Amino acid sequence: MTALKRRLNRIDALAVSLGAVVGVGVFFSTSKVLRGTDSFLIATAVWLVVGIVNLTGAILCADLSARIPEAGGPYAYVRVAFGRPAAFVYGWLSAGIAIPVRQAATYAAIGVALARWLPGGPRLLAVLALLGLTGLNLAGVRAGAIAQRVFTTGKLLTLGFVIVLATVLGATGSTEPAPLIESVSFATAVSAAWYTYLGWQDIVLLAEELYEPRRDIPVVLVATVALTMLLYIAIHIAVYVGLGGGAEAYGETPAITIASRMLGTFGAGVLSALMVSSMLGGAAEGLMVRPRIAMAMARDHMGPTLIAAVNRSGTPYGALLFHVTITLALVASNSFTQMLPLVGFSQGLLGVFETASYFAVRRKLPALPTSRFHPWAPLVFLFASAALCILAGLDDLTTTALALGLIGVFSLVYAIARPRAAPDATGSP
Repeated sequence: MTALKRRLNRIDALAVSLGAVVGVGVFFSTSKVLRGTDSFLIATAVWLVVGIVNLTGAILCADLSARIPEAGGPYAYVRVAFGRPAAFVYGWLSAGIAIPVRQAATYAAIGVALARWLPGGPRLLAVLALLGLTGLNLAGVRAGAIAQRVFTTGKLLTLGFVIVLATVLGATGSTEPAPLIESVSFATAVSAAWYTYLGWQDIVLLAEELYEPRRDIPVVLVATVALTMLLYIAIHIAVYVGLGGGAEAYGETPAITIASRMLGTFGAGVLSALMVSSMLGGAAEGLMVRPRIAMAMARDHMGPTLIAAVNRSGTPYGALLFHVTITLALVASNSFTQMLPLVGFSQGLLGVFETASYFAVRRKLPALPTSRFHPWAPLVFLFASAALCILAGLDDLTTTALALGLIGVFSLVYAIARPRAAPDATGSP
């Protein structure tokens, strides 16, 4: 087995982090937030408050990453804070379910988008996209990092393109009537905004591959969330004003409506192509970064040893292939659609695990200075994650029962086949 190598600098880290967050989600979420709040001002407040909550999470994560700069990221924090049994449950709930289902949903959307221009059908195109990006990441960490620089630049230009078009359209005062769109719940509005911000935590999974993780990760985390918050609020305002606050702003794809109104069918096609490029960039980032949780678990003897394998170019190919196999099965069978409701609840639950670990880790590793935002920033994020978990759980009790059942299964597996390995550096059992 080859160890991970330090090949990435701060610019690479920022490109990966922004690439993980910024995507096409915001183009669909602005309308959902408007429909769930039925008010421009309240919708703006939702984007702002959810952004601030995620900023507190970035501050918390920056503290944890400085104390535990490991490839497993949140999995490592939970292991140090609560021991191996909790880490086993957290890690396999994340690497075995939550992450592959999220990825499968992304590739399914890519397949649908590509099917507008290419033959073969959405599922086949989704599978081909997954295999193509897998090959890119198997080529090495540097290849993946360079691809992220290109994809992230394209995403930021796409956001700027939409903001400019919306501003010009709003200045002309040209609006058209559109049918009223069915409203959604306030919980859906908050969930849509929260989901759109997801991904900034991914950079901590590359801690062992950055030249200066303790210096770079805190800067990248806070900068990513702050910049993303400004971009998302700008997009929300521009789309609403550009469409005159009418029913079109509440439609499913208001950004494409703006491009179509300004540039006709050609403009809508260009924006659609840019959105597909953004989806591919987000999917590539997921393959580059997220398998490292499974790799870290296997390295800690909490999974098959082959999953911890790393090739000469620095790619944890064992974990990558494990991740791709699950995602491929979900995409090919379309079974991820039945599991999507599980993602919301599990993400909230995982967030509680991650943020609660902060206080335990501080007691076990007190050498580093405490953040000036202690304790209110981690407490805000902890309670917000708990609230999201409860909200999603009450919204779908069947999903809640399924998630709790899976946790029970993981716990039983761990109890039966408890790994016999040396304690980690912190003395966790």
